Amino acid sequence: MTVRRAPRERETPPSGRLQVVEARRPGPRSVRGFRILLAHDARAATCDALARAIEGAVTNVEIVDASSIDDALLASATERFDACLVCLDLPPAPLGGARLASELVDSNHPVVLVTRSLRWLPPDRPILHQLPWIPPDAGTIEISSAIAAATSDCDSAIRARSPLPGETLGAPTLRARARR
Repeated sequence: MTVRRAPRERETPPSGRLQVVEARRPGPRSVRGFRILLAHDARAATCDALARAIEGAVTNVEIVDASSIDDALLASATERFDACLVCLDLPPAPLGGARLASELVDSNHPVVLVTRSLRWLPPDRPILHQLPWIPPDAGTIEISSAIAAATSDCDSAIRARSPLPGETLGAPTLRARARR
């Protein structure tokens, strides 16, 4: 299992130097792992057990931890995830998590809500009531079935390409012209 922070929160190495990455060599490579975006309030201990349960429910998983709406939207716009788990405790709770879940659903991401009750969902977003949900202390079977339910809805859908970095930030994208 690999756990890392969303792109905006990455820390630089303590030395401040660039890290040397070894080039990929020919030969057998490991199969691509299952990638999950876990968006929750990092200050609350509500979803701490959930991250440990995810690694028991899904083999070869990479969990990307996003502690704000902006971090989660940036990660989802620049990377592809097999499932997005959105906790309704995301600030400002519960509207922050509901807004993030709505935006992820609108961009065709498979979403699982993390909440103890659906009563926290705003009534003006009926699509969220149809999403699978799990409590923060869910077991491996509940997690597996919720992820399977979320991904089965999106498997047959054609997903749009991820936007280029300039499109995400609202800036024009510069493309190199081919020389003739």
